[in-house]
Amino acid sequence: MKEKLSNKIIMRLLRLLSFFSFQDGDVEKVLAHAKAHNEKQKFKLPRNRKIEFKDLKVYTESGTYHCLRMKKRGQKPERAILFICGGGGVYDYCQSQLFLAKKLLNRVDCEIYYPFYPPATKQPINETYRMIFESYKLMLKDYDHKKTGVLGLSFGATAAMTMISWNNYYGEKLPMPALTVGLSPGHVPANSTERKLLEAYKNIDPVISINMVETYGHIHKGGASLEDWLVHTAHGDFRNSGKVLLYFGEKESLAFAAPIYKQSLEKAGADYRIHIEPNMPHCYGAVRINKACRRTYDEYVTYINDL
Repeated sequence: MKEKLSNKIIMRLLRLLSFFSFQDGDVEKVLAHAKAHNEKQKFKLPRNRKIEFKDLKVYTESGTYHCLRMKKRGQKPERAILFICGGGGVYDYCQSQLFLAKKLLNRVDCEIYYPFYPPATKQPINETYRMIFESYKLMLKDYDHKKTGVLGLSFGATAAMTMISWNNYYGEKLPMPALTVGLSPGHVPANSTERKLLEAYKNIDPVISINMVETYGHIHKGGASLEDWLVHTAHGDFRNSGKVLLYFGEKESLAFAAPIYKQSLEKAGADYRIHIEPNMPHCYGAVRINKACRRTYDEYVTYINDL
C-alpha cells in the first residue's frame, strides 16, 4: 500500500515538473523554447571541499566542449564511469543534473567523467554523439576499458547505446566499456508498426508525450540527412559491447522501445538484460526515493563497484 501511494506521488510530481521543464507541441514551438533555455546555460567549474574537479577540453572538428572530471579528494580510483545526463538531446540540462553525478560519487568507488555535450538546437545530433564518443576516448587514456562503464539517463542512455553503434559503424575499433547502464534510452519510431507501439502509451507518461518522441527526432536531424541509426537508435549495431543493463518504467512512453532494443541486442549476441519496472515512470532509477527506485539504483551501483 505504501509503495503504491509513493508511486502515485512520484507520478504527480513528475507531471508538475514536466510542465515547467519541457515544452510540448510542434517542432517550431519546441525548438524555440529549447533554444531560449539553452542560451542561458553556462559551464561553471564547481567547488566542493570533498570533491576534486577538473575541466577537460573535448575537441571535435566543429567545436570545443567541456567534460567535467570528478573524484573524491584524496581518492585514487581504479575505475571510471562516463555519466551522461538527459534532456532529450534538445535541452541542455548538464548543469542542473550535475547533482545526480555527485550523489552517485558518494556510492561508487570510481572517478566520474561528465560531458557537457552540445544539444541538437545548435548542430545535428551527430555532433552530440561525436563529442560523447571523444569524451570516452579521454577516459581510456587513464583507465583500462575493463574498468570503465557508462551510465546514461534518458537521452544520456540513448547516447550510451549509440556510442557502441558509433564504434561499429565508423570502424573506430575502440574497446567498449565493460558495463553500459541505460535508464530509459530513447528511440524514434522507424515505421508504422513501431509508431503503433508508441501510440499505445498515449496519455500514460507524465513527462514525455508520444508527440515529443517524434518531435525530438525531427530536431535531432537539424535539417541534415543523417544515417538511420543516428535517429532510430534502437536499430543500432551493438556488437562488441560489454554487459548492457537497460531499465524502463512501465508508465513511460519510451518503454515502447524495449522490445526493439531487445531484438537488436540479441542480433548482436550481446550480454544484456532489460527490466521494465511496474507502475514506475521515466528514469525512475536515477534517484533513491522509494523501494523500486532504491532496488534499481543499488543494483547498478553494485555492478559499477564490481568492475
